[in-house]
Amino acid sequence: MALTITNIIARQEVLATTNILYTATGVTTVIDKFTVTNTGAANAQITVYLPNSGSSPATSNLIIDARTLGTRETYTCPELVGQVLPDGSFIATRASTANTLTVSASGTEIS
Repeated sequence: MALTITNIIARQEVLATTNILYTATGVTTVIDKFTVTNTGAANAQITVYLPNSGSSPATSNLIIDARTLGTRETYTCPELVGQVLPDGSFIATRASTANTLTVSASGTEIS
């Protein structure tokens, strides 16, 4: 068994549509850190899903539901730390406003 600590999402803007930012491909991934920063001039909301392989983002795999971030606020997302993504599972996000929120995440990939 090999453990690889890596940036699973390297500073990526969140779209206003649901978008996949990371997929555990051939590995099981444990999320170690997940931050969202509002770089805009107004409040914005983040929504995060963790669907299993073969699933789609839905209420059943919703982890963060429209959490509001104030201007220049950074949120460390304790709901995501320690979550396990089996092979084929993924992280999907959606913002209330495009190009306002930036996501960064690190994790441990187990192969």
